[in-house]
Amino acid sequence: MNREFRSLVARIARFVFESGQSSIIDAVRVIWNLSVLVAYVENERPRRNTIIIMDQGLLQGFWSILLKSKHRETSEKWLEILSAIGVHDMVFVHLRGEAGVARDRLLTRGDRSSRMQRTSPDRDLDLWSSADRACREMAAVLETGMGTEDHLLAAVDVDRLASPEDVAERALEVVLLACLDRHRLCGSAGQ
Repeated sequence: MNREFRSLVARIARFVFESGQSSIIDAVRVIWNLSVLVAYVENERPRRNTIIIMDQGLLQGFWSILLKSKHRETSEKWLEILSAIGVHDMVFVHLRGEAGVARDRLLTRGDRSSRMQRTSPDRDLDLWSSADRACREMAAVLETGMGTEDHLLAAVDVDRLASPEDVAERALEVVLLACLDRHRLCGSAGQ
């Protein structure tokens, strides 16, 4: 019923269709997934004194769109839609590492919950290259496309020898530092 939410979903759908997904099923899936995330954010944001942690969050929603995109020109950029959702109270964590590290870790999981686990062997390397390229492009846009007053991108370097617990501990450290920076920035701006 929320007009602003309907407008965001329409913008997401237009962006998805204009970008040229590999199939109509992929297009519907990424529109639905990202719309659910936007609804969640819109629903949770009015609560006071809360921290929302989103595993597989907004950035992954846009990453999924870019992964299967034919890279056609769109009437607006994904960063504009993300800004319209509102990122003033968000911290994004960027796990920086080689695509091979992510691939090895994902393939050892037995749940087959990711489409990256379900690729055919002949398309495997191509899809992983596309995934790595989309991630790097998004990180570059986020680092240069928005000022620190709008968001914070917290980076964590991941190497092959790091355990999942090590990565989680590093991610927690950078998120805590980013939250402290955010608090300091808001305090100095009188917000």
